[in-house]
Amino acid sequence: MKTIPTIVVAAAFIVFASLTARTENESGSLRAAQVRKERQPIADQENGLYRNPVLAGNYGDPSVVKVGKDYYLAKSLGDGFIVWHSRDLVNWRPVTRHTFDDLSGIWAVDLQYLNGRFHLFMPVGKWPGKTKEHYRANFVIHARQPEGPWSAPHRIDREFIPDDYYTGIDPGFLQTPEGKKFLYTDHGYVMPLSDELIATAQPKRVYDGWPYPKDWIVEGFCLESPKLFRRDGWYYLVSAQGGTSGPSTAHMAVVARSKSPTGPWENSPFNPLIRTYSASEKWWQQGHATLVEGPDGHSWWAIYHARLNGCTGIGRQTLLLPVAWTPDGWPVIKDHAIAGDPLPMPKGGENVGHGLPLSGDFVSDQLGIQWTGSPASLACLRCGAGSLVMEPAGAETVAISLGAPNPGFEAVVQVECSADVTAGLCFGNGEGLKTNGRIVSYNKGEKWRTRDTDVPVKNGRRVWLKIRNHHQDLSLYSSDDGVEWTTFQNGARADEYTVQLFARGNGCAVFRHFTYLGLE
Repeated sequence: MKTIPTIVVAAAFIVFASLTARTENESGSLRAAQVRKERQPIADQENGLYRNPVLAGNYGDPSVVKVGKDYYLAKSLGDGFIVWHSRDLVNWRPVTRHTFDDLSGIWAVDLQYLNGRFHLFMPVGKWPGKTKEHYRANFVIHARQPEGPWSAPHRIDREFIPDDYYTGIDPGFLQTPEGKKFLYTDHGYVMPLSDELIATAQPKRVYDGWPYPKDWIVEGFCLESPKLFRRDGWYYLVSAQGGTSGPSTAHMAVVARSKSPTGPWENSPFNPLIRTYSASEKWWQQGHATLVEGPDGHSWWAIYHARLNGCTGIGRQTLLLPVAWTPDGWPVIKDHAIAGDPLPMPKGGENVGHGLPLSGDFVSDQLGIQWTGSPASLACLRCGAGSLVMEPAGAETVAISLGAPNPGFEAVVQVECSADVTAGLCFGNGEGLKTNGRIVSYNKGEKWRTRDTDVPVKNGRRVWLKIRNHHQDLSLYSSDDGVEWTTFQNGARADEYTVQLFARGNGCAVFRHFTYLGLE
């Protein structure tokens, strides 16, 4: 066999790597251009500054891990999770969306990189064989690459712990330099883990939280979301307190440290690290932070969530603030930076092409990563060649949804129904439009009330639907050609910014030309 010279192999690898990088850069540029066309919020101002949020839309409970020069952020989706990638902490590209067939009720997750694999720790509310209605358990999955494939989930707290023993939510993983492993949960509990990531003892409470002033207006003490790391011989524990909803000033992030991975923990004299102090601030309920080293290898940053003042329906969005270290080793927000102000970009990073386009013509035979749906719904649809086909069977509604990131926006889609199917465009709470191919009508509420606008379909069971949202006020429209629109006499109010395509009945509904456009 003829041996290929090493220099030729190296040269070929360099060419391949160069082509791959160029392809990724071109893809990132196209993605970012589409996001700009849709007028989605973009943090990078392209002048050395950024504006929060770095991830617009409902991306609360962010968990971030740094692997070399790459950052990966995971966010739970109830029945799955989504992973994002960045190299500058401001521009993020979607990597994967994963949906479980038999797990749901997944809350704040913790993404870690351990022994050459990504690990996702997650509290789960429903799993096969569950017997306790209010009991939650912690599971973990792993993958060599964040794109997957991900392993089957295994339960961390199944040994030594009775089914009726509370093991906590919001898991936070920690490994010592010696390889000892621990899992923290809410209320300051910790349990030791084996190398196989199985609990070896019942949880023990080792941290009581930070005693905030009694006159602060909060939802409750709510000690949760422990995020841990090690720096300069200290273990740091960053926790959320005050509650994730309720008053605008409720949430916060607090810091404690210890020389031991299990305490005793000393609270920072500079607590809280992050908090909303007044309802007049741009960002409400700021908290749930992860601290990471910056792309330059020197700076530090806090990634956390908050709700936009006056438009909380979008959900908890992902924000970024710079962190400085005091001479005695405590993290504080650098220069008292304010989340609502333009701030200097992290140094040493690389733009991977920001954002997730929401519009789509359903050309691929794979549903776009922007959409999510239950396993039952996903099994009843197919897409490709410009169409999304839903085939419901009976009373169960087939639906997919996506989250909108703008305070004001409009969503448009063309719908065609078979004879015994009703399909439409609405929000997650059901407010919106439906059609049976003969008329377009309101999708929620009794007709004998005020919502009685019916618009006839004139184009062979095919019609265009449009919803315009202005700070949760909805205006509804239909059209035969997608150009001239008929306005419904009645509007609605949305509680959340989840856009949904749905169908029910017996037959099929065909969706085409879904477009999203931010209005502010």
